[in-house]
Amino acid sequence: MAAFLAHHGPITVVETISGNTDFTGSDNEAASQTFLAGTPVYLASGNITAWTGNTTQLIGGISMEDAHNLASAGLGAPTPFTGVGFPGTGTTFGSVPNEVSAVNIPRGAPFVTGQILYNKSVDDTIFEGQFDNSSLGTSVGATPTQALVGTLAGLTADLSAPIYWYVDGAKTTPGTGTTNAAVEIVGLSPIDGAIPNGRVRFRFLKAVSQFQQ
Repeated sequence: MAAFLAHHGPITVVETISGNTDFTGSDNEAASQTFLAGTPVYLASGNITAWTGNTTQLIGGISMEDAHNLASAGLGAPTPFTGVGFPGTGTTFGSVPNEVSAVNIPRGAPFVTGQILYNKSVDDTIFEGQFDNSSLGTSVGATPTQALVGTLAGLTADLSAPIYWYVDGAKTTPGTGTTNAAVEIVGLSPIDGAIPNGRVRFRFLKAVSQFQQ
């Protein structure tokens, strides 16, 4: 069997129970965030922040884009009756003659609005992430089976960059802490099936969601 993996894939949305478009949000990004797309996030003082793995912090959802490492929370974010603020991108170069505060923006530079787009942790949305078990170390791999459907699991981050999160079979107990469950497994990936470290489908538990209380 495959050993415990050092790195996993990003969490994504695969479907909704209702068949409607998945419920997304866009809120100001907190300062100094460097998380990747597919990361659990939560709203702290109105700003999107990377989740720490502690279920006392209610999860807002899963980021749909990489964070932009803003110098301050919501830097450049539009306000009522205004557009996106300066410079509107995180990619600039050089200087502009006689304009000390101006920057050059290369063609095709990614747009930065000061906000983060994320899939909200509502009961209707089904997410998919790679399955593993943090208690197994490097000796044994974790293989998801149909027996897992309907059971609880946690979410755990990789220990080194790039940091992605996986569905952790070692965290099966509801509660508030770093070792507690956050999701309910609702199925296996129809592509992976029951293979070592295959993907599983899940939805967030109401008790740990910012949008299901």
